[in-house]
Amino acid sequence: MSSARFPKAPMGLFALSALASSVALANTPEAKPLLEITITASPLGRTADELVQPVSVLSGEELASKKRGGIGETLANEPGISTGDFGAGASRPVIRGQSGPRVDVLANGISAMDVSALSPDHAVTINPLIARQIEVIKGPATLLYGSSSSGGVINVTDTRLATEVTEGFSGALESSYGSNARNALGAADINYGSGNHQFHLDATRSRSEDYAIPGNAAIDGSGSNGRLANSASDLDNGALGYSYIADNGNAFSVSASQYDQRYGLPIEEEKFIVMRQRRYDAQALLRNPTPALESVRIRLSDSRYRHTEFEAPNEVGTRFTNNETQARIEAVHEDIGGLRGVIGAQFGVREFAALGDEAFVPATKSQQAGLFFLEEKRFGRNKIEFGARIEHVVLDPEVGQQRDFTPISASIGNRYDLGENTHLRVTLTHAERAPAIEELYANGPHEATATFEIGSDRLRKEQSQDIEVGIDHHQGRFDLEASVFHKQARNYIYAREQDDGNGNALLVGDDGLPGDELLLINFVQDRARFTGYELAASYALLNETDGPVQLSVRGFTDAVRGTLETDSGDAPAPRLTPSRYGMSLHGHYREASANISFVQAMDQNRPGRLDTETNGYGLLNADLSVVVHRHGASEASVFVQGTNLLDDDIRRATSFIKDAVPAPGRGGVVGVRYTF
Repeated sequence: MSSARFPKAPMGLFALSALASSVALANTPEAKPLLEITITASPLGRTADELVQPVSVLSGEELASKKRGGIGETLANEPGISTGDFGAGASRPVIRGQSGPRVDVLANGISAMDVSALSPDHAVTINPLIARQIEVIKGPATLLYGSSSSGGVINVTDTRLATEVTEGFSGALESSYGSNARNALGAADINYGSGNHQFHLDATRSRSEDYAIPGNAAIDGSGSNGRLANSASDLDNGALGYSYIADNGNAFSVSASQYDQRYGLPIEEEKFIVMRQRRYDAQALLRNPTPALESVRIRLSDSRYRHTEFEAPNEVGTRFTNNETQARIEAVHEDIGGLRGVIGAQFGVREFAALGDEAFVPATKSQQAGLFFLEEKRFGRNKIEFGARIEHVVLDPEVGQQRDFTPISASIGNRYDLGENTHLRVTLTHAERAPAIEELYANGPHEATATFEIGSDRLRKEQSQDIEVGIDHHQGRFDLEASVFHKQARNYIYAREQDDGNGNALLVGDDGLPGDELLLINFVQDRARFTGYELAASYALLNETDGPVQLSVRGFTDAVRGTLETDSGDAPAPRLTPSRYGMSLHGHYREASANISFVQAMDQNRPGRLDTETNGYGLLNADLSVVVHRHGASEASVFVQGTNLLDDDIRRATSFIKDAVPAPGRGGVVGVRYTF
């Protein structure tokens, strides 16, 4: 198969054009500064600067330049965040070394309701290409969103459930072509408002072939060369929405969406997944319903999900279904004795089933109910935030013992104003998590990770104590955000590889008997600790007062170190992001804006038990956008993006299949975007 790798000359042109046009702050007329962006994942409606808990946000021009096909790819180079690569089809975020059932991915405040947490080869059914804002709550978010968010929350917001009327037509149209995987993309986000009515329509269609890689897919030279075989991916996603916004500000919204995706599993020659989700969402927002309440927000979502894993065309392997309903209510109360806060409840019912050769988890019915509150109080230079949550989780498998858990979580934090523009944040959290169904009941072969997984229905609640200290400074041309964090966990659940007693991996066959195909792993519990830091700083070399050329520079570094405290001694936690540092330039000149960024990931020479070390890599990206037509609130622009311009062999330590599947090599994207 021929290679579509970018030749050397265009790489230089991309870099030079970006450097020549890298001339501005990240504030366009469409993008608000981070300090002014309301975090919708917080029921209190605060900005990132006002919250005690650490939050990062992508929106506006910055989000447009970083959007990729998967939510993990979109966020992969943000401080404290990485992704678990599994080819082009599936990429789930990793936050500070936590992933899977510890990181919840939300669409407008409600879970994705898919099976992406079950296995790294399962895609997240949330489309970042139509996102208006992506919010990342780092560290435990269990108070607001339950035990599945003990490692963090990612909330993707769009315009499907509107709470305000925007008169006339508004939205965006986009079309692009990418050289690396010969990807063709078309996306539309259209809204129409009139009187008390707001209508919404969005559609995305993406087609890509096997993507280009810089050399051989496998580190031992046994894989495909030049292109990653069986890495093609197709996506169709769309939604209809309607909102009625009363004259008093009350809003009632409904939407229906469908997500269809087909993608190859590159560790197999012909195996691929076909998935479909039909989702229905409703929301009611009542403003000042009583003298004591500022607002009441009620959300209800229902999902019908299924995917089929094909061993080859027309050869069905395993079918997964996940029918789920979630409801959530949040009531924000007025100031009571200096306290302002939210009281809420969340309910969920889930029916999961798998049938076929890789049905390694039995059909399981789950029920979850939780009550929570979060309060804040300002006094002097301090802003105290505290809260708690109690929930009850019942797991009833078709085969195995029924279990129920009552996780209780609590936190307290303080933001202390060192000055008008400088804040010190300290947060203490006790978080509890109920085991996931695969951790309790798995018993069978899992080809995606080349493992034979055995769960334990005797697992207990996972508990952790987290502390974070951070400082931020925003003044004039200079911004700084820095934090250090530590997690001490008890009954930490992880998959432990078994060995034969001589330090060699114990391999079994599909039937669990001794063989040479699958690594035998068991879900066990031990103590664990995770420690790390994040630092990001930016400086406006030229701003709007200096003339038409605007230029800012930004740098970041992050690291996390995880240790499992086992009976046989301390051992590194598996699949952790290595330390990284990076720098970027962003700028504006008249109708042109551009970015160039470089991220250096260091070697991961502290792999988990029976895992492999990972070489570091350098990732150079650049993009250029030029407005070619503007009329009133409408504008048309053309853009060019270059990714992995150094054509480095990128293998992320967070990936189960890093030794056989690298990230895409050098590529370019050209496209047009029309906003109105």
